Amino acid sequence: MKRYILLTLMALALHMGSLFAQSAQPREKSEVEVFMQQVAKVVAKSNEIDYSYISTNMFKQILSQLLSIVNDEAKEEMGIDKIFGSAMYMRRFISTGTEGYKLLEVAMNPFWGFLEEKEVVMDMELCALNRQDGVVSMIYGNSENVLVINNNHKDLKYSIVFVAGLSYEAFMKMNDSGIDLGF
Repeated sequence: MKRYILLTLMALALHMGSLFAQSAQPREKSEVEVFMQQVAKVVAKSNEIDYSYISTNMFKQILSQLLSIVNDEAKEEMGIDKIFGSAMYMRRFISTGTEGYKLLEVAMNPFWGFLEEKEVVMDMELCALNRQDGVVSMIYGNSENVLVINNNHKDLKYSIVFVAGLSYEAFMKMNDSGIDLGF
């Protein structure tokens, strides 16, 4: 009898260990996350591109400081906890010269698919498109990520902000609540 109990406990322990190991696996990066990581490796070497990477921990610290000035009632009304519950990291690229502008324009070529009537690129849907005074602004989003692209043809300025873990809906709630992260 002891043998059966011991075998049962061992089987249970092995099963629980395998479940724990599976849950401890890092989540798989989306296609757009891998793409933006590759863009960072290529363009970050340019002297004409300001590149910023905000890690998960730093992102949470920035958000906690922003949220410290908002009272609890307003936080609950805006659903702030839901907005920032899964934000993981942010990458930002800004051109500072002609060569940087050209480099970013080439790197982000897949997201100009709307010219070919493609509204979904790398599982990200074109959610907003605005053309005004030589500036094209696009927002791509899905349930996991948001990508904001601003291309100022006139002044040769290009800016990209990618936030992994922030859905388009959460981005819009954040925008409506007046919280500005420099998009």
